Amino acid sequence: MEDDDGGLFNIEVSSGNEAGNESEKVPRDFQSEEDFQRQRAEWKPKVEAGELWRSLNLPMDNPSKAESQTILHSIEELYFFKRYEEALKVVGEALQGKLNEGFRKTLVDYKTRCQKKIHNTTAS
Repeated sequence: MEDDDGGLFNIEVSSGNEAGNESEKVPRDFQSEEDFQRQRAEWKPKVEAGELWRSLNLPMDNPSKAESQTILHSIEELYFFKRYEEALKVVGEALQGKLNEGFRKTLVDYKTRCQKKIHNTTAS
């Protein structure tokens, strides 16, 4: 049985003109010195000040991986800045949504950590 379309052995060979165009292509990771200097002059470091949680729309049902990371990063950021009450509030709002078991466990762990830190701070 022969395949009318040529099947597996239907191979196209490029012409000489197409091969010439390939050598003129600029690599994906190429950046001219001028572009680099312009980017360098415009660049400013991103300063995190514990306000990432403001970008969240909680509670969230079945968050994507990126959304889950943003939720977690906002909680970690508040925890890092010792804003345990605020972190606890964000955790509580996040736990109201439908979450997968692993992510829910992580949030519950942060909830426990924040509660311990608040208890230790008030007990001192």
